[in-house]
Amino acid sequence: MSLQTNRSHPSTATTDRRARAAAVVRPAPLAGPARLLVAVLAALATLAATLLLGVAGAVPAQAHDRIISSDPADGAQLATAPAALTMTFSTEPLAVEPQVVVTDTAGAVVAQGSPTIEGTSATFPWPAELTGDTYTVAWRVVSSDGHPIEGTFSFAVAAAPEPAPTTASEETAAVTPSATEDTTTEATTSAAPEEPEGADDEGRSIAPLLIGIGVLAAAAVVVAVLIVRRRQQD
Repeated sequence: MSLQTNRSHPSTATTDRRARAAAVVRPAPLAGPARLLVAVLAALATLAATLLLGVAGAVPAQAHDRIISSDPADGAQLATAPAALTMTFSTEPLAVEPQVVVTDTAGAVVAQGSPTIEGTSATFPWPAELTGDTYTVAWRVVSSDGHPIEGTFSFAVAAAPEPAPTTASEETAAVTPSATEDTTTEATTSAAPEEPEGADDEGRSIAPLLIGIGVLAAAAVVVAVLIVRRRQQD
């Protein structure tokens, strides 16, 4: 009887072991829903990274002060000139060489200077003679973080009304009361009663006569009294 022995070739056995090991290590291919989920997660991760980078870049820019409002407002139409320009900022700017330059429609500089910083506001006095034009205000201040910021705004001011011309009738009316007053004064003066000069002279000529009559009457009374007393004594 012959014995038959099945012996595998050494190279064949090694190949089989490697194949089984690779089958164990290699992951199974993803199904359709799993691949879609992975793609969605990757897209969300990319979007999140992009948003984080954008926010990180915007934070330093938002640290600067910014203008909130101006008085007059940008584009305002004013009937009269404002007393002052007021600019309000988000935080208190530094009082380091603030600047305001005002130009008219022709581009000529009509006013410039340093505004007054009070809290979050910068105030610049407005020249009262600047009317009847559209003006552009260019401002510059130093932000609270030390960075300069600047901007512009414009507004229009109506022309100041011209004084109404004086008419001839108004001048005549203004002169007439004076003439009337003068006439009234003259009439009053002329209407006052005047004492005649003859009456004064006549009074002066009668006065001595009356005095003489009085003296004679007194003398007569004295004589009469003396006579009566003598008769009584006799």
